[in-house]
Amino acid sequence: MARVATSVAVVAVVALAAALTGCASAASTLNDATGQGLAAVQTAALVVEQELDDRTFPTTATATLGDARRELVAASTAASETDVTASSDAELREAVLEALDEGLRAVNDARDAMAGLGSLEATLPSLEQAAEQLEDLEAQASTAAQTAAASTAGAGAEPSAGAEVGRA
Repeated sequence: MARVATSVAVVAVVALAAALTGCASAASTLNDATGQGLAAVQTAALVVEQELDDRTFPTTATATLGDARRELVAASTAASETDVTASSDAELREAVLEALDEGLRAVNDARDAMAGLGSLEATLPSLEQAAEQLEDLEAQASTAAQTAAASTAGAGAEPSAGAEVGRA
């Protein structure tokens, strides 16, 4: 009998977790992916600066750039798998994917430069530009996520269409 109760409790917890996960808005998921990508690009830029100033070991810089790449790929996967129900969320998803891709290219360039393929110093502006773009999109996604959460919390409110996405 105790086994059955434990099994039922486990199933209930898993069902609750699945239900709570399903409640996240597209904008909220895109905000999370953007934040993850931004942190990865900023970390990559920091390690490039440290490497250029001889304040880190090349193996540490290479490993950190590899971690940043994995985080960007994970963020891109999360964003690309986000289902949307409004055109503004679809536009936001596209902008987030483009910015994450730009960040991934910059990180790959830095990692290649660590292997002797190109100039490490030349990768810094690309990393900084990718970080700026992701910061802007994070602000837009955060606003859209807050709007979606507010409309979901309101009784009888219509689902939010999200925030408008500006293109640079």
